[in-house]
Amino acid sequence: MEIIFCADPLSSKSVDSDYVHEAKAAATCSLSYSLISYEADKSDNDINFVGTRMTKTIPFRTALYRGWMMTPEKYTVLYHALEHKGIKLINSPTQYQHCHHLPENYPIIQALTPKTVWIKNEADFSISAIMKVLEPFGSRPVILKDYVKSQKHYWHEACFIPTAENEKAVSNVVQRFLELQQPQGGLVFREYVALESIGKHSKSGMPLSLEYRIFFLNHKPIAVYPYWDDTEYPLMAPPLKTFIEMAQHVDSLFFTMDIAKSKALGWVIVELGDGQVAGLPDNADVKAFYRSLHSLLAN
Repeated sequence: MEIIFCADPLSSKSVDSDYVHEAKAAATCSLSYSLISYEADKSDNDINFVGTRMTKTIPFRTALYRGWMMTPEKYTVLYHALEHKGIKLINSPTQYQHCHHLPENYPIIQALTPKTVWIKNEADFSISAIMKVLEPFGSRPVILKDYVKSQKHYWHEACFIPTAENEKAVSNVVQRFLELQQPQGGLVFREYVALESIGKHSKSGMPLSLEYRIFFLNHKPIAVYPYWDDTEYPLMAPPLKTFIEMAQHVDSLFFTMDIAKSKALGWVIVELGDGQVAGLPDNADVKAFYRSLHSLLAN
C-alpha cells in the first residue's frame, strides 16, 4: 500500500505544503508515497496528469489518496489515470460518491441522522418547488447545504432557516447560498436538530457543537478526533458501538463519520465523507494516524 499526495502547484517534485506533515508521518511509518498534480486534474481529463515519474506495475498495487476534495467525476478521472499506471485506489468511483454525496448514503444512516430532503441540480429551483419539498418539515427549522458542504460560516445568511414554512426566509437563505457557491449535486435541506453547545466560532459566530470525526478503515475505527480545534472539549469519549455497527453497511473501505450529541435525541450522525479527502483536525496526532493506517493495511 502506498499513499498518493498532491504535489505543490509550483513544484511538481514537492508535496503540497498543506500535506507535508502527513507525508513525513507516512514516511516515518514506512509507507511510500507518490505525487499527482491536483491542478492538472482540475483543468482537464488527461490521464497523463498523474505524472510520467510513476512506474507502471503489473500486477496492480493498491494506494490511498490523501489530498484535496474533488467531484465524483474528477475522482473517476484520477482513479482510471492511476489504473493506467498499475495503481488501484482503495475506494472505487462508486464508493467515493457513496460517501461524498449525502443523498447516496442517507438510506443507510437515516435512522441516526436528521430528516433530509433534496432537489437535484437539474430539477426546478423555483421557490414554489422548494416550498413543496419542505412541506414534511412543517414549521420546524431546517439547514441548507448541497450534496457535499454547507455555508455554515454564513450561518444566518446562507445556512439556517428558522422555519420551513416561511417562504421569505427560505427564499433569502437559498438565494444567498447560491450566490456563495455553485451547488454540487443539488440543494439539500435537513431538519435542524439542536446540538449540545460548546461555544461559538470566534469569527463567524456559528454555534459549535459537541462533535467528533471518526475515521474508518476496512469498517474498523482507526481514529476519533474532536471536530473543532478552536474550543475546549469536555473530558469524555463519544460512544462508538452503535456507529461501528452502522458503519458495516457503508459501501466504502476508507471513510469518515461525523457524529454529534444532540439535546433531545442523544448522539446522531451529522454526515459521512470519503476518508481520502477528509481533513485531519489540527489537534490530530498525525504520526499516530499513519501508524494506525500502516498497522491495519499490513494485515
